[in-house]
Amino acid sequence: MRQGTCNLCLNVYNPPVFYRLGGGLVRYAACDVGTNSCRLLVAEVGEEEKIRIVLKEVVTTRIGEGMHVSGWLQPGAINRTLNCLDSFIDIMRRCQVTERVFVATSAVRDAINRDDFIVLAEERIGMPIQVLDGKREGELSYQGAKAGLGLRANPLLADVGGGSTEIILQRRGIKSFSINVGAVRAWEADWNENEIKTRLAAGIPKGIKAKSNPLVLVGGTATSLVAMKKGMTEYDPEQVQGEILSLPEISSYYTRLDQLTLEERKVIPGLQPERADIIVKGTLIIKCLMELLERQEALVSDSDLLEGLILTLHNKRSGQG
Repeated sequence: MRQGTCNLCLNVYNPPVFYRLGGGLVRYAACDVGTNSCRLLVAEVGEEEKIRIVLKEVVTTRIGEGMHVSGWLQPGAINRTLNCLDSFIDIMRRCQVTERVFVATSAVRDAINRDDFIVLAEERIGMPIQVLDGKREGELSYQGAKAGLGLRANPLLADVGGGSTEIILQRRGIKSFSINVGAVRAWEADWNENEIKTRLAAGIPKGIKAKSNPLVLVGGTATSLVAMKKGMTEYDPEQVQGEILSLPEISSYYTRLDQLTLEERKVIPGLQPERADIIVKGTLIIKCLMELLERQEALVSDSDLLEGLILTLHNKRSGQG
């Protein structure tokens, strides 16, 4: 995996021709300021809303650092995130992006000083940042994952992030439920298995355990588990997309990761070193969630919120949104 200009910057997917704009296509960019990382997707949308990835970038800025204790975004975390947004703006210019959108999710929406961060961020990027509520975050993740996987049946989607977990299904419209249980939040609070399961159980709506809907997992923990399973030295979204993880596999990974030291986890092929501290709690959340939903396996999608945002931009531009 190639390191970018920032020492926390991981270039996830970067085809060598990303500067060249496809003939007649509009280039879109979506940025998500998440609890653990800032993510950028630059893409084009072709026929039948087929998304072609131009560039995908992840930077571990951890804006949610210390949120569990103080409720405030910390100055160091804010500065790291603002610097990352600067670099993303530069990438968008070089990629000849026409339409762009910036959103913030769990940590920012919960922070006492979120408005201060939003003002600073908007000064840096020169445009508004949308703070998504859990419902909208879930809807966009659902749209992105379903389109990316090409599923015929409507999935039951679980988006395990740094600050929250979204449960999303389509039943007379897309229904999204947000639970304040995420990998960073659980790690900072040091919740044990019983605490995590209790908090998840309280937020899972009744009547969603129907086995006819395939369970789909999105988020950095799920994709990291697939990358570790395949021993990836470079992250390849095509190998992650649609991969199946079983509950026994996830339980085994949790046991193994929990027994390793932080330094030992940092050198596991497929696992970002910056995620090595929170991966144990993230894996435990997925394990508890699948047990509560009575599922033995799940599909993993690399497509998620960012792809949903790209499709929204595309539909708006083409007059469908």
